[in-house]
This record gives sequence, C-alpha cells and structure tokens, in this order.
Amino acid sequence: MADISTDAPGALPGGEPEALAVPSPGRRNERLLIAGVLGYSALVLLLMFFRGVEVTPDVMVVAFGLGAVLLGRGRLFLRDWLPFLVLLLAYELMRGLADNVGFPVHVADMVTVERLITFGHVPTEILQSALHPATGVDVIAEVATVVYMLHFALPLVTGFVLWVGRRAHYYDFVAALIILSLSAFVTFVIMPAAPPWYAAQAGMFNGPNGAPAITYLKPGAFNTLASALGFSGDYIYTYAFYGVNPNGVAAWPSLHVGYPFLTFLVLRRSFGRIGWLAFAYMLLVAFSVMYTGDHWLIDCIGGVAYAYVSYYVVTHAAAAQALLARVADDSPVGRSWSALRR
Repeated sequence: MADISTDAPGALPGGEPEALAVPSPGRRNERLLIAGVLGYSALVLLLMFFRGVEVTPDVMVVAFGLGAVLLGRGRLFLRDWLPFLVLLLAYELMRGLADNVGFPVHVADMVTVERLITFGHVPTEILQSALHPATGVDVIAEVATVVYMLHFALPLVTGFVLWVGRRAHYYDFVAALIILSLSAFVTFVIMPAAPPWYAAQAGMFNGPNGAPAITYLKPGAFNTLASALGFSGDYIYTYAFYGVNPNGVAAWPSLHVGYPFLTFLVLRRSFGRIGWLAFAYMLLVAFSVMYTGDHWLIDCIGGVAYAYVSYYVVTHAAAAQALLARVADDSPVGRSWSALRR
C-alpha cells in the first residue's frame, strides 16, 4: 500500500477533483505539526507529574481534537477518532473484569516456563540482584515507574501523528490496536497469569534468609515520586492503578511491550528509520516492567508476538483491507483516501 502524498497539487488519481482530497498541510508544515504534537504530549505529561493534573485518555483526545479544528479537520477528526476512543475506553473498563471469571491463576507454570527459556535464571531476579540497592532510593525503579505510566499515552500520540501525516496508516494502526487489545483481553480471561511479584509473594522466590528474592518495586517508587513532587503518597499510585480498572493477573501477554512494538511496526513503515526510536523505547519498556517485577520475559515475548500477528493480519489479510476500504468509502474524503491508498 502506498503512502498518502501530502503535497501533491492538482487532481487526484482517477480524475477526482482536488476539493475532495484529504485536507493536508505541506510536507514542511506536516513535520512542524508532528513536532508540535509530540511537544504538546510532553507538556501534558509534565503537568501530570509536576502539577498533579489528572490527564486521562479522553482529555488528551479532546485536546487533539482542538488541534484538528485548527487544521480545518474538525469533522474528519470526529469521524475517525470517536470509534477509536470508545473502543479504547471500553477495553480499559473491561480489562479489570477479566480476572473475575473464575479461571485458575497460572503461577507455578509461569515460573517453570520462564526458567525453561532463560536456562534456569529469572531476568527479574537477576536485574534486581544486580541493580536494586539494599538501602536508599532506587533511581532506576523510579525511572522504570515513569516509563510504566506512559502506557496509555503512547497509542494516542502515535495515532494522532499518523492521522496528521499518514492517514491511511492511521486506519491500519487503529485496526491492529483493536485486534491486539481484544485478543489479549480474551487471553486474560481464559488464562490469568501471575506476574513475578505475585509469584514472589506466594513464596516461590525465597532467598537464603527466607524473604522473597524478588521485590515489587513500583509501589515504593510511586511513593518516593509522590513525596518528591509534593503529592500525597497515594496520588500517583491511585491514578495509575485504579483510574482505569486494573487487573493484577494479566501478565501474559504484556501489552506494555505489545503497544510500543506495534508503534514501531507502523512508524517504521510510515516514516522510515525514525521508527526505530520506537523500537528502542520498546526495549526500555521491556527492561522497566521486568525490573519492577510486573512482567516476565515470556510476557514481553508474548506482547511482541501478539502485536506482530495483529499488524500482519490487518496489513496482509484481504478481508481486513476490504473492511477498512469500506470504512473509508463512507465519505467523499474517505473515497479520496481510498483512491490514493490504491
């Protein structure tokens, strides 16, 4: 599938008039807009951390909508983003119900498989043994916690960057994100899997002194961050865990790793080598969630696999492409997009 040309003047392929084309800034303005989106997102996150502003996904989308109005794409934004937002929020609300169905939680078998693929060693235990200080502040855990908290923002920022610069690929990204999220949700329902901290608290990683050899680092890091920023000890912890209906036994697959890997796949396709920055970020996320005790290495591998399959299905399955084409063909703007896409 070819990328949308963002600066070609004149008529569209097939003789369609330019008036029906997707509103698009020039190539230079496109880059400025994308840089503005990234800068705005960084500002929002800084406000969340340093001023106690609760910034939820719906608030971010409203702000992106204001940007779309300034671009002259307000109606188009509503058409393209409302279904995305509704499905994303529905998933966030549903995922906390997955562990209430009654299927047994997998604990011992997660430890067995993890040891099997790592030749008897558990990455979380190794990382904490090497990097976690016996006393004092764990700066690495704090950085890992901040990385963890960026989970919800990444799909939204990626979606808006694609929507501004590569709208055809925006549809593919949203479709793949929905498949990834729903397939992971089904997995969470039928196979609830315990993370490392859960297994440690169940007595499966006791050290020589009988204490757990794996520590759940995130709660302490949350409290340290909250104290340093002048918030109550529960503010950041409550926001991150209870604002969007958590599930404590949804370790496999790791969507914390799956979302960045999906972002890497689509940004590499849309913007070339710059997409590898998302791959580097994915590695940082994988390190972070293993170090804090939130995920096993097998969870990270599972997240990558789920993301790859979801993206492959959307971009290679004829039925998926036909469905996306029909979605785009619902409006004159969509028909222009579909013609350019072909």
